[in-house]
Amino acid sequence: MRLTSGFLVSLVCWHISMAMVHAAEVPQWERVGEGFRKTRVVAIVVHPVDSKQLYAASPRALYTSTDGGATWQERFRLPAQAAITGLAVNGAEPPTLLLATDQGLQMSSNGGESWSRAFRAAGEGKRSCTVVLFHPARHDTALLGTRGGLFVSTDRGRRWRDVAIPPAAREIRAVAVDPQDPDRIHVVARRGLFSGHLVTGLWQQRFATLSPGDEAPEEPEAASDVEAEEWPDRLTAIALDPAHSSHLYLAGARGVAASEDAGLTWTPLTRSGLRSPAISRLLLQRHSPLAIYAATARGIARYDAGQAAWTMLAQGLAEAPVNDLTATSTHLWAATDEGVFRSSLPPDAFEESEPPTAHELLANFSHEPTIAQVQQAAIRYAEVHPEKIVRWRRRATLKALLPHLNVGFDRDTAQNLQVDEGSFPNFQILETRDRDASLDFSVTWELGDLIWNDDQTSIDTRSKLMVQLRDDIVDDVTRTYFERRRLQIVLLTEPPKTAQALLEKELRVQELTALIDGLTGGEFSRRVSFTVNGRNTEEAR
Repeated sequence: MRLTSGFLVSLVCWHISMAMVHAAEVPQWERVGEGFRKTRVVAIVVHPVDSKQLYAASPRALYTSTDGGATWQERFRLPAQAAITGLAVNGAEPPTLLLATDQGLQMSSNGGESWSRAFRAAGEGKRSCTVVLFHPARHDTALLGTRGGLFVSTDRGRRWRDVAIPPAAREIRAVAVDPQDPDRIHVVARRGLFSGHLVTGLWQQRFATLSPGDEAPEEPEAASDVEAEEWPDRLTAIALDPAHSSHLYLAGARGVAASEDAGLTWTPLTRSGLRSPAISRLLLQRHSPLAIYAATARGIARYDAGQAAWTMLAQGLAEAPVNDLTATSTHLWAATDEGVFRSSLPPDAFEESEPPTAHELLANFSHEPTIAQVQQAAIRYAEVHPEKIVRWRRRATLKALLPHLNVGFDRDTAQNLQVDEGSFPNFQILETRDRDASLDFSVTWELGDLIWNDDQTSIDTRSKLMVQLRDDIVDDVTRTYFERRRLQIVLLTEPPKTAQALLEKELRVQELTALIDGLTGGEFSRRVSFTVNGRNTEEAR
């Protein structure tokens, strides 16, 4: 996107004023869920499509909320000998729920109505699950970390296969997926940080830790250049910048370190402002600039890159260990030893020192389907995908293997009269009837059709028409998609000054959304909730 100097000045001035307004806003925390107080919550997840549906887990039970956290209901309770360690939910309807426990993996494919054991591998540590998540770009794929290795499922958790990872990476504590390369996985283990590829199977150690009693890593040169005394001997969490997948943030018992080169070199972030350097979770929200939230043993902290300091977000929040964090576009959720807390996120504000880059502006829409996903949805809805022609050709060829069957049936009837003459009046008339029937059938094959048949000509004609129709559909959905995106950016960077002009632009966004829905059969709205002028609006599903 090209920005003129006049526009930059007005944009910076507008955001400076917005920043001054938001600077006075201090996040306020509120405890949510009657009957949920004083309950230790170890995991919390928001439904990927409906932000009013939340799932929270204590060590022994799973709770759900359908009204934005106001009320909670217990949906599943583990036996006494098991404890929940992780929770994952996908966007299917009904959603698939995965509960990681220290005794295996529990699964529900109907939103929590019924449960079954989905994973209980044999082997040292494999039974003890530590983390589970659904792939952010592949809704049927799930990843499971255990104390004995990494496992992947491509059918929503029903079947699992072992991923070949280095022996030092098997005691897994956290897993993250590269937002720009869906096959690249980052694994935090007891011995360090490892990055690998699910397709090639190649893994590298990006950061090494050395716990007391451990031997030195086999490949110390692959580790980072952070000195041992500057970094903890226990890693706990990893997070990636949604807009720059090479920007990694690694947390542990002594703070956070950042890398801008995919883990080759690391820089420890300051601990200034942290009440406790022990961090259990990291959450990155792609605002402008990037917001880094850390769950600590004494509350939640937010990192200010401009000031190079942490700010504790403590108003209304019990000073208790925070076990998990999640967020929607409007709220931040915390799972603590004292229950579940919620805080409103401030409207997206740009950094005072410089205008937003194109990457920063486009990152505000990273939660929406890409143009490729929308095009594929339109092609599926119109049934003009190329595989359809391929199937026609294959079936036309196989048609020659089916025989032509001819069946015939004949039936004849004859009547004969004969006079037996004698002395009058002694004569007699003899009558006879004959009936004949026959059945015949034949089977023939046209083997020449295996090479060419007349149906191929008809398929060629239909193929040309289908390609033209597909091109028209792709052209329509592409132009509509990017017209909508340009209008969203205008609303974000140059909001109209009058309510009438703002209403017209917002209605135009809804009109373009409806056009895309018409081309995709409503698939677009089912997968997106978008932000217009700083306010979150969920599309009708």
